[in-house]
Amino acid sequence: MRVKPLLVHVTRALPVLAAVGLVVPLQTASASSPFAISHLTLTAPANVGAGSGVELTARLNVHGAPLPAQTVHFVSRPVGARIWRDLGAVATDMTGTAGYQIGSVNRPTQFGAYSDGVAGIAAARTATTVVHVVSVRAAAPGRVGYRSAARLRGQLLLDGHGLPAQRLHFMIRRDAQHAWRTARWARADAAGWARVSARPTRTFQLGVRFEGTPNLAPSPLAVTTVRVAPRPRPAHRIAFRFPLRDVTHVAPVGTWSQDQGVDLMAAGEACGHAAILVAVGNGVVVQEGINGFGPTAPVIRMTSGPFRGRDVYYGHTGRDFVRVGDHVRIGQRISEIGCGIVGQSSAPHLEIGVGVPGGPTCCPAMHETSGEMWHQLVSSLSAAS
Repeated sequence: MRVKPLLVHVTRALPVLAAVGLVVPLQTASASSPFAISHLTLTAPANVGAGSGVELTARLNVHGAPLPAQTVHFVSRPVGARIWRDLGAVATDMTGTAGYQIGSVNRPTQFGAYSDGVAGIAAARTATTVVHVVSVRAAAPGRVGYRSAARLRGQLLLDGHGLPAQRLHFMIRRDAQHAWRTARWARADAAGWARVSARPTRTFQLGVRFEGTPNLAPSPLAVTTVRVAPRPRPAHRIAFRFPLRDVTHVAPVGTWSQDQGVDLMAAGEACGHAAILVAVGNGVVVQEGINGFGPTAPVIRMTSGPFRGRDVYYGHTGRDFVRVGDHVRIGQRISEIGCGIVGQSSAPHLEIGVGVPGGPTCCPAMHETSGEMWHQLVSSLSAAS
């Protein structure tokens, strides 16, 4: 007769202990058990792409039957850490299910769920699951030459470690305003690296992505930019330089005129040190001073460029910086537009012309070669602008 009161006391005390969070080992309920044991399961994707969300699903039951209207607590911690972080609590629905949405996962994370238990039902043991992270790294040189071989690489990672044998998708686009297009597929090596090559002609963006498999989630797209050096100018274009050092200070092409050569002015009829003249190509100074063009007008026999072997003269110049016999290089300062009236002129300007092949140092007949010089001047001005 003394045993019955003792049993009543124990069956009332055990649920109280469970309610304050004591974990009761899982066991099978039997006719001799004074209370029911709840069972909690937690499921989540085995892996996700870095930054993707995760849906946690907890199911609470007792003796196989769903347990509704019970509070399930969700917690998380980085893999390897000891301290749990509380995420929140959700009540189970009529099927004994409680769901919790994680906004994004960027590193391998262990998630947990537990229930405190209620009167007559012991608390369930904490259920856990680990979510791993799939990511991709894009690697390429920051700058390459025009049509030079560029080595493009992508690395597939699972929890930050290389994942081998999977295929990576390489894509390219001109910039963020253009659509991606497939460049190539390549399979990752033992360290997770896949490689392709290209010979680009313009700056572009490289995108690398893992599209996923039945067992692995797709990765987010990794993007990097490869800058490509400008296309080299053809030799015939870089071998002729506009004769005015500062091309931004030349008067508009519409003000130019042709006679023996091409007459052009600096903006505002600038002259002297404000209108420095340079060699249009490599050559040798063969004459200084031309009748009608002033006493300092230099003549250069060209050794490079479109007028190689011919003589280019600069008329109506002021001070010269070279002398007869000097070798000059393209772009080198040689003279300046003369100030005032120099030779037969009405205002400060330059007349630049080219002689005929095998002809005298100066000067060609009216309009005999001025069209050739006009073409080179316009082309070089456009290239320099």
